[in-house]
Amino acid sequence: MYSLITLISDYGLDSPYVAAIKGAVYSKIPDSLLVEITNQVSPFDLSQTAFILSSIYKNFPPGTWHIIGVDTNIALNKQFLIVESDGHYFIGADNGIFSMLFDPLPDKVYRILESNYSQNELFADKNVFVPVIAQFLKQANYKGLAEPAKVENIKQGIQPLVEENLIRGAVMFVDGFNNSITNIHKSLFEEVVKGRDFTLFYWGKHSISKLSKHYHDGKAGDDVLLFNENGFLEIAMNRGRGAQLLGLKVGSKIVVEISEEGGNQ
Repeated sequence: MYSLITLISDYGLDSPYVAAIKGAVYSKIPDSLLVEITNQVSPFDLSQTAFILSSIYKNFPPGTWHIIGVDTNIALNKQFLIVESDGHYFIGADNGIFSMLFDPLPDKVYRILESNYSQNELFADKNVFVPVIAQFLKQANYKGLAEPAKVENIKQGIQPLVEENLIRGAVMFVDGFNNSITNIHKSLFEEVVKGRDFTLFYWGKHSISKLSKHYHDGKAGDDVLLFNENGFLEIAMNRGRGAQLLGLKVGSKIVVEISEEGGNQ
């Protein structure tokens, strides 16, 4: 039975750093499988990291380890943590990412002991996280590796802001098809909209007021608004590079205005 490990980072495509992490994983944990979630997180962007990771980690089986390779400088972040949630293990720096990933914070939080990195704290993803995971998988406990602790660095979460008849969100990720994925989830949208008419505004005065079920709705070049496989509201373009043509990028603001009158959306 192999050990499953994921990696999310801001190292970029074809990075030698990613290759080094993969080499360390397979050297120290030969019976493992490393899955790269993405290495194209915007540099140091914790909001985007939290959004992507929270959207996909439950697709992996319990027991999976998730390496968070974004902003891992120990001098800035003071401690490295392991956080357990839903049977998954998350390892990264205490840079605010855990408070953005989980609400409320899980009870099982462990601080990696300094003896595991005091001589080699640079490139923590490879030199700290991988060896700690390898040793834990061998001994099945935290002895000599970590001790109970708590998350110290608390940052604002990635949830949209809800006001009266208004949802304020943002583009969190632009995928390979140039679709703009927002942080507005279907459950929140339906709870607030309640079937009323709505208009979603993006990139200035551009707007769309209809939900679609498929990316190919309308004709080529039409804007398409739909909920993606993970339930998040997504702005796409039928047979087009939507984000590029619409001027959308990570951090672009999205506003959903809801009619006070009833509707039939």
